[in-house]
Amino acid sequence: MTITLYGPARAPYTEKVRRALLYKGLSFDHVEPTTIEDYQRWSPKSGTLPVLDLDGEKIEDSTRILFALDARYPEPPLLSPDPTVASQQRQLEDWADESFLWYFMKYRRSIGEGLTLPLAGDERPAPPEEEKSGPLRRFGAWLRAGGTWERPITGLLREIGQRLDDLVNFLGARPFFYSNRLSMADLGVYAMLFTMRNGSIPGSQQLLAQRPTLVAFMARVEEATDGAPSR
Repeated sequence: MTITLYGPARAPYTEKVRRALLYKGLSFDHVEPTTIEDYQRWSPKSGTLPVLDLDGEKIEDSTRILFALDARYPEPPLLSPDPTVASQQRQLEDWADESFLWYFMKYRRSIGEGLTLPLAGDERPAPPEEEKSGPLRRFGAWLRAGGTWERPITGLLREIGQRLDDLVNFLGARPFFYSNRLSMADLGVYAMLFTMRNGSIPGSQQLLAQRPTLVAFMARVEEATDGAPSR
């Protein structure tokens, strides 16, 4: 069986799949896109990555990939044998995927940019410099901030901080979410925190560092997979 993971290393969904492969002790190749055309070539149906090639069968979508891995390589499992706990784990994994994308897109819109497709060797974009603005621009910013003079990034970081606090409460004293062993919920949350640690949204690194419970959680995920932080 040959396994190839196609996807940009700094994307959260690629990292989620990569960690799952490591957790299951599977040997695989990881190939990053170097041109925009690679996205369509490796993922002709949707043009999105990651894609996992399992001995010639290409599987799109990180969640579908995790389910496929669990079906073919059931040990160690990515879901609890308890149906209630497994349902909670699936819901948290889905929430982590959707919430990060929502916040990331909200940030990109706030700086006037859309989602860009990451390529191998790309540097993370630097935060935009503040521009001097006239009355109309300031009034537009006031409207976008909901009728306050708060900068959009300030409100966004406050929301992210609240979601991180929710995760701290969900985790409680357990080593992993809803269980004492790693699951797809942990991989989904880890992937979201991984991008914050890498500064995908300016200020998110500091928010994460201020929550040692989540920093320790990330270290446990890394220890359970390959024991080393990703790039």
